[in-house]
Amino acid sequence: MLPGKLPFMKVAVLPFNAAEGTKPAHGRQFAGFASEQLRAHAEADFNTVSYLTQIQEQDGTTRMAYVNIAENLLPYEQLKELFEQAEVELVMDGTLSQTGDTFDMTVRFTKKDQEEPVYLESITFPTSEIFVQLQKLIKLLAAQGEVEVPEFLAGDTMEFGTDHAQAFLDFLEGYDSLSYIQQANGMVAIEFSPQPAIDALLAAVEADKNFVGPYQVLVQITRACAHYRIGTFEIIDAALLKLTELVPDQFMGFFALGEIHQAVNSLTKAAEYYEKALSLEESDPAIYSRLGSVQLQLGMPINAERNFRKAFVMEGEDKPTGDLLAMVLGQTNRPHEIPPLWKGVIDEHPQNGPAHSKYAVALFQAGKEDDAERAFETALELLEDNTVVKRYYAPWLMKKGDLDRAMDFYEDVLDIAPNDIAVLTEYAQTLEAAGREFEVPQVMKDILASNPDPNTRAQAMARLIELEQPKRVQNVEAAREKMEGDDFLGAISFLKPLRNWLADYWKLWALLASAYNRTEQWTEAEDASRRLLELYPGCEPAFGELVTALHGQGKNDDAYNLMQYAATHNPNSLPIHINLALAAKRAGHRDEARELAKRIREAVGPNEELEPVLAEIEQ
Repeated sequence: MLPGKLPFMKVAVLPFNAAEGTKPAHGRQFAGFASEQLRAHAEADFNTVSYLTQIQEQDGTTRMAYVNIAENLLPYEQLKELFEQAEVELVMDGTLSQTGDTFDMTVRFTKKDQEEPVYLESITFPTSEIFVQLQKLIKLLAAQGEVEVPEFLAGDTMEFGTDHAQAFLDFLEGYDSLSYIQQANGMVAIEFSPQPAIDALLAAVEADKNFVGPYQVLVQITRACAHYRIGTFEIIDAALLKLTELVPDQFMGFFALGEIHQAVNSLTKAAEYYEKALSLEESDPAIYSRLGSVQLQLGMPINAERNFRKAFVMEGEDKPTGDLLAMVLGQTNRPHEIPPLWKGVIDEHPQNGPAHSKYAVALFQAGKEDDAERAFETALELLEDNTVVKRYYAPWLMKKGDLDRAMDFYEDVLDIAPNDIAVLTEYAQTLEAAGREFEVPQVMKDILASNPDPNTRAQAMARLIELEQPKRVQNVEAAREKMEGDDFLGAISFLKPLRNWLADYWKLWALLASAYNRTEQWTEAEDASRRLLELYPGCEPAFGELVTALHGQGKNDDAYNLMQYAATHNPNSLPIHINLALAAKRAGHRDEARELAKRIREAVGPNEELEPVLAEIEQ
């Protein structure tokens, strides 16, 4: 802090409570807009509060929803809780109502330990005055928060990006939904639809095609919806098509169309949209990279390589397309060209640790082990920060048998990134190879404490259980041996008493589900399969066991719906698509089943083991 400069006052800015018939989005965004302008441009310590609540769904997932707490001003007791919990000195809140073309806005400021507001004003204004009133709100918030207003906000007018009042209001409504999706990390309420926000943003674009804000937010919201699987492909596709019709000279809409079509494997259309984006913007390496990735999927490696090389040249020091270009070179039997690729980056950027590491790895993969080791050793000496080199070198040292040095390197990396799950996993494997099994449980606990994905969690928990409860795990292995001898009832008798002790051990539930199915105890098999998928959602055999259990109970539609879900989330899994085809047939969707069988044949070619199953599906 500069000498003589007072610290900023810590201020909480609450959403304005919306009256019935008034869009809560406007209440949130009027207050939020003023706060964020000062936070961004005056570096003020203003915290914009969102009223998000957790919703526990029937399937066990936790979702988030915006809440409009009240229609009137909050009682002081609620503000008092905020002062105590957030340690703020000043709170701005208010109310908003709209009747026709007129807004009524009440703004209140309350200081800590003062029940009466230090400022309270009600303002009535037409929609056409929204810009004037928002600028006044910014100045009012700055004055009450004791912040100097930046010069470009201090005049009589400020730049909003548009002079069209309704377009700006529609933009705020769309931006509100984007903020919600981002704050909820995609876990939005089931009833949430992006359609109203999309409609508002399209209306804003149509009203003022030079208004950049709604165009950018619409692209962002469609990408967020595609990423988090919110809404439908049709809604997102239609929105972007309309956007590109309204503003045909901007590339981002076409780029987003390419992304969503690539995501659903509509590769030819994706390539067309990326090429259209390139015709509008030739200097963005991301477009070349994405086009190349689609061309690679379409079996056009020459075209893909050409575009990857263009992206690679344009990119900065990090060279994100380098791995894709290296992959194409490997697939076209030119691994000898990969090391020079990374060597060129090193020559231009000598302190680029990832490039040094990839250069050495490429040499290993090209069979030049001595050169690779020299490259790693040189990088360790040359780089001011060689952590990334140690991270790449450690697996090769482990493979070579230099376990002590590998462990030292893993430990150095973990000192910098203690929650790196991939590094923790490799470190645990190295400890086991070195006979230091007694240290592995703590590493497994570190993995579990690092918020891993459910599949990694399942594997780490299984290994922890095996190390800490070996006698109980021996009983699970004894049950496996009984199943190998077709003694399924005997296996069940071994496993049932362990369900409480080993409730988080996915391997127990996998055996139990299979044993119950083999003895036609369908309900028990369904319960065991569901528990298995709860623990280990990526376990492909679990879907087969659950489908078998559902079919055994005559729940063919449930089995079909389950496998549709599984196929969507595991698009490259052959066992899951075979089970989907079987489920489709048993649910009466015979044409779909035959089409799936046809695609499986095309993908795998002649296969004696699959032939009886595919023949059954096609009957």
